[in-house]
Amino acid sequence: MNTPHDGEYRAQCSTERRCPQTVGVVEHVLCGLAGVLLTGALLLLFYPSLVALTQPLYVLSSTALVGAIAVLWLLLSFGAELAWEWRAGRLTGDR
Repeated sequence: MNTPHDGEYRAQCSTERRCPQTVGVVEHVLCGLAGVLLTGALLLLFYPSLVALTQPLYVLSSTALVGAIAVLWLLLSFGAELAWEWRAGRLTGDR
């Protein structure tokens, strides 16, 4: 029976042992928190401009404002996680 190297690696990593190539829950939570903090800091600086941008939408301006804040938070959280993975050396294209 021929088992590929990747299959051997996955077989060695069980749920009881931590695999070095996986991302833990703590890392996800910290990146999400970093995204929230960065979003809050950017909102402190640019909230009046963002409100002025959404004013022409009248009734939908609050919806656009919430949508823009949610997208900003997601992008900053994903960016923080990407930077964490790059810094940890787990961001390789040969998987």
